[in-house]
Amino acid sequence: MRPLPSPVLTHPSDRKAAVDSAPAPTRRAEGLMFLWLAVLVWPVIAVGTVAAYGFSIWMYQLLTH
Repeated sequence: MRPLPSPVLTHPSDRKAAVDSAPAPTRRAEGLMFLWLAVLVWPVIAVGTVAAYGFSIWMYQLLTH
């Protein structure tokens, strides 16, 4: 069985080469990611947060009154 390479024992230039070889995101990819976040993800998080807050108030009132 071959031993796994340790990230601690690798030379820093080896890690730099691996990072530099990754393709940079394109302007189109960044725009699509922005739309994904702005149109879908953040509104869902906002509605979920308000709903969770309302639910917690409703449960509190049910348990205390």
